[in-house]
Amino acid sequence: MSSFLCISGTTQTPVTTIADCLAIDPNAYIVQAANALASQPTLQDIFSIPLAADLLQMWELGFGLPILCYMTAWAYGTVINFFTDRHS
Repeated sequence: MSSFLCISGTTQTPVTTIADCLAIDPNAYIVQAANALASQPTLQDIFSIPLAADLLQMWELGFGLPILCYMTAWAYGTVINFFTDRHS
């Protein structure tokens, strides 16, 4: 499946890599084929509201994970400081 079109003069040759186009004609134009453009995300896809399950997962990773790490570190620190002698 060709991802690029190599345009040299009036001819359009489908190629899979840019190097193939440069081998045909070093002065040719290289454009992305329509089938490759169809698989690219659009602005509507980028700025669409995510699903509720995805939002929950983002919340858990962005808020829950740092809070869990902080609370775990706080607990370890409390236990370690309990055994240290601060009055020497």
